[in-house]
Amino acid sequence: LLKRRVLLAGMMSASFVPDQILAAPEGKRRAEGRFTTGSTAGGVSFFQDADQWAVYLEADFVHDGSPDPWVALGQDGFRRDAIIGELTQFRGAQIFPIGPKLTPIEFNEVYIWCVQHNTSLGRARLTWL
Repeated sequence: LLKRRVLLAGMMSASFVPDQILAAPEGKRRAEGRFTTGSTAGGVSFFQDADQWAVYLEADFVHDGSPDPWVALGQDGFRRDAIIGELTQFRGAQIFPIGPKLTPIEFNEVYIWCVQHNTSLGRARLTWL
């Protein structure tokens, strides 16, 4: 199983409530990319630990708060069968396990996808390492 450590960020001001910052999962980084389209920015990686895979949104990840965002995978375009989890935080590091029904090496993109409006809110092209 992918293991993660939770590090709490310090308070920057009285009005700022920090997000949790998750360390990268244990295992080998297999692919990486950056969100370059839409209302989303920051880095993203695929990690593998034995036969468990995960998408890791890096600490610099930020999304503008558009409605109904989900993390999804694509191969030269969005794939509806590859939605892997609901985005519950709009910034900071997050981990999304890739279920056993998906084969991660078949994908070359990570999306932040608005299910409600069936549109991309951000796309990151992956480079396999």
